This record gives sequence, structure tokens and C-alpha cells, in this order.
Amino acid sequence: MKFVSIAFAAAFMAAPAVAADTIAYNSTPADGWFYGSGNDYSPANTTVLTTGNGDQMYMRFHRTFEQAPASVGNVYSFALGTNPLSFDWGIDNNAGALISALLTLTNVGTGQSVSYDPFISIGNATGNGSTQNSFRFNFIPGLFDPNVDNTYRVDMSVSGLGGGGTRDLSILAQFGAGAAPAVPEPSTWAMLILGFFAMGATIRNRRTRTTVSYA
Repeated sequence: MKFVSIAFAAAFMAAPAVAADTIAYNSTPADGWFYGSGNDYSPANTTVLTTGNGDQMYMRFHRTFEQAPASVGNVYSFALGTNPLSFDWGIDNNAGALISALLTLTNVGTGQSVSYDPFISIGNATGNGSTQNSFRFNFIPGLFDPNVDNTYRVDMSVSGLGGGGTRDLSILAQFGAGAAPAVPEPSTWAMLILGFFAMGATIRNRRTRTTVSYA
């Protein structure tokens, strides 16, 4: 048994270390931005996740046809009235593995969201193992209002990069002061109060039914 344990430990120590994923802000993707025409702004101000084997997933917010502003972490700030709002996305799959992806757009203030598979988007650009494209928030009715303090979020989830597993990357666009907490309407408050009473009754009933036995 000792021999097996020692052999296992030796093999484990000899195995090459796997590099950790990294996230860089206000960066440039390894393959640059090449989708469409005139989108290779400099600086690129992109949020880039790089896997241990060099694959990348990356995004940025910007006013359509204009350079992306520098972000603070993954938060891009915009003045009220900035319209239209676009986000660019890219996935660099150097190993050519079979991958899948999902993009989710969320209005943080209202909670409204929509998801889609970026690989079935019309007009995707490909090159050097990368796939890129852009999308406008105001293409979805009711999701975007540039004149209200709010925050918009894009979440990218990709499975299969860097040898497997799922990676998640998020960016946020803050308009004005950002998202204001929603105030429940009177009917909502009534539902909440009834819910609290129901929870209390359930807990009380559960307590009365609890029995304790000793061996």
C-alpha cells in the first residue's frame, strides 16, 4: 500500500501544472477585432478571459459606431441619452474543440432578460480560430431605455474551451447612476405579506410535527 501511495504521489508531482484562467480589463484580444469594418478601435478596451491553453472569450460595450470607453473592472459607464448601445463579443477556439455558447442580455433594473446562441447569429466573422460579432441592445423591444438610470448586463457562457468545463464572463453598462432598486407595488406588498404569513404557518406546523427519539 505504501508503495502504491508513493508511486501515485510521484506521478502527481511529475504531471505538468495547468495554467489558471486569467481576466484582463481594457485589453485587446489575441486576434484583435476584425468583424465588420472599422471596429478595430485602439485602444480596444476589451474584457478578455484567457484560458490556461490560450483560448479566449471577450466582450466590450460601446456606443454604436464609436470606440468603447475604458472600463472600471468589467463596468462600462455611459451618460444618459447614449444611444444606440452595442456590445461586441468574440470567442477564440485555438484547439478547434467542439464548443457551445450562450449569451444572455439583462436589464438589471427590471430583471427582463433574453438569451440566444451566438453561433447562429447572422453575419458572424471568423478568422484564426476566432468567431466575432456585435449586437445592439435596442433591437429587443422594451429591454433598453437610454434615458433612465439603469444597468445592463451581458453574460457569456462557453463550454468546451481550454480542455473542457464551462467558463463564464460578464460585462455591465451603467447608465447615469446605474440601476435603481425596484419598489414593489401595493399589490406586490400584499402578496409578500401573505407569503410571510404562509411561511410562518408552515414553519409552525413543521415544528409541531417534529419528534425526537433516543436510542
